[in-house]
Amino acid sequence: MLGKLIKHETRATSRIFLPLYGALLILTIFTKLVMAIGAPDFFSEAASNNTIAEITLGISFTLYFILIVGISVMTLVMIIQRFYKNLFTDEGYLMFSLPVKTWELVLSKLLVGLLWSAVCTVMIVLTFVIFSLGTFSMMELTQAIQAAYQTFFVETGMNLNLFIAELALFLAVNTVASILMIYVAIAIGQLFSQHRVVAAFGAYIVITIVLQIIGSIFMAVFAIGNLDILILNGRSAMSTIQWLINGSTILNVVFGAAFYYVTQYIMKNRLNLE
Repeated sequence: MLGKLIKHETRATSRIFLPLYGALLILTIFTKLVMAIGAPDFFSEAASNNTIAEITLGISFTLYFILIVGISVMTLVMIIQRFYKNLFTDEGYLMFSLPVKTWELVLSKLLVGLLWSAVCTVMIVLTFVIFSLGTFSMMELTQAIQAAYQTFFVETGMNLNLFIAELALFLAVNTVASILMIYVAIAIGQLFSQHRVVAAFGAYIVITIVLQIIGSIFMAVFAIGNLDILILNGRSAMSTIQWLINGSTILNVVFGAAFYYVTQYIMKNRLNLE
């Protein structure tokens, strides 16, 4: 049943996101073509010989950044809206009448939210790749990457792949915890008989403040005592940064699990759709 929920949620949200991503891709390709054909020196200080191309690129880049911001905001709005509207409004009567467990409802929303967050990131990276086409050769790119790996190892004594993997894991876990924090705030808000949206927003602020306090304590314990190392010794500094990243990942796993449990508990035992 979980698969059916994910399939239904993906279909419902793709109607909004796919046209946006299609528009972003078309705009990116169009902008790149105009740049390559009409204004190859758009980002240089050289005087332009094609005013129309320069104006077109200015408009295109403005639309590009507006679309990037809009898609990013829409992803967040959709994560919030789908969870709240489908489970805590009149639609909730239908959702909770289905032969599914509470954890499946929460997990399906979470997985689809993560899917679109990942797609958003990939699309933004893809647009950067398209813009960079023709500015350097694959050989230059390979040499630059090899040089970066060598420099990183000499300066820190650490394999760059390991650091990238740890950072990617931190970002992934942090994204999951952030979405679950939104979910638990919405679930707490619906415990109130009136002004549930305001209560959810208030719950989110309170949770954020508590996490900021815990994060500050964590930073103080692991970082402040090693400021001299961070400044004077690159390898020790990277080791400390590695501790901070991995420690933050563990904290986010704990917070995410707590958010997930509380959300599921409220939905299972304290649900009030009136």
